[in-house]
Amino acid sequence: MKIIKAAPGLDPHDYLADLLPVEDEVIEVDFSQPLAAQVGHADVLLLRDTVIDKAVIDAAPKLKLLQRYGQHVVNVDLAHARARGIPVARVPSSVSKSDIVVAEHAFYLMFALAKRQKQSSAAFHSGRLGFPETNLLSGKTLALIGVGGTGAQLARMAKAFNMSVLVSKRDLQHVDGADDYIDERWPLDSVLEMLGRADYVSLHLPLNTHTVGIIDATYFAAMQAHAYFVNIARGEIVHKNALMSALDEKRIAGAGIDVYWDEQNFDPAPFEERDNLICTPHIAGASVECLHALAAAAAENINRIRVGQAPLYALGEDDYG
Repeated sequence: MKIIKAAPGLDPHDYLADLLPVEDEVIEVDFSQPLAAQVGHADVLLLRDTVIDKAVIDAAPKLKLLQRYGQHVVNVDLAHARARGIPVARVPSSVSKSDIVVAEHAFYLMFALAKRQKQSSAAFHSGRLGFPETNLLSGKTLALIGVGGTGAQLARMAKAFNMSVLVSKRDLQHVDGADDYIDERWPLDSVLEMLGRADYVSLHLPLNTHTVGIIDATYFAAMQAHAYFVNIARGEIVHKNALMSALDEKRIAGAGIDVYWDEQNFDPAPFEERDNLICTPHIAGASVECLHALAAAAAENINRIRVGQAPLYALGEDDYG
């Protein structure tokens, strides 16, 4: 079988190939070229955020499975996949433990900002001891925009550090198991007021047509000047220029991000020049344990379709709309 990695950064250590028969091919596409031109012999497409539209699906006549390498299926023409009889499967966070892994990374970015990692590293390498001043994380206020499994885990970690946790989301009655860790719940129409109370703001919204660019200049204007912004969700949810302007004009103290805009054509240069911006290369979910679990789940589904069985964790009728 031919398995195509249709998004950058999937299975970077090739764990999946080790779990499949030697005659199977696991190939990463050339992201500088159109995807539809490279999937003609694909039996399986491994997905993250890349657009899988009708043209891509129709360019793959042998396609038997669309496998999301993670939990949330986005940018896939589900109606056309269903019409073609192609199952779309995912890997729940209960299997991969991705919620905990990603929340840990968000907490790391909060720590790196509080302890001024960039400035500390520069001071060390210049031989300057006792600099810079850092900030206390314990006792501060964390605001979550959205919750989800990752936000719930981050709320749990924050409470262990005696932080106050504020939450704003559409349905405040269902906070993904974080009830014991939340101090205040704010309706969406009061989210800007909530931001004005926070020392740290962490984004936990899914990427969809309703959330693209939703975090704009009004959100950063509502934050306190000493506050920090963290994004481990998706880059496109944030208005890029609004964030960069807020950093450049010191309207917020800093930001920590692990996700970017147009990752298929990623250029680090615009992010390296800002001393109040800490960046990591989209590795929030890239723990050894998580990557092995994702590879094992994908391999199991590939082997299931090989023998005519339905894949595990496939989307149901309600998911197709």
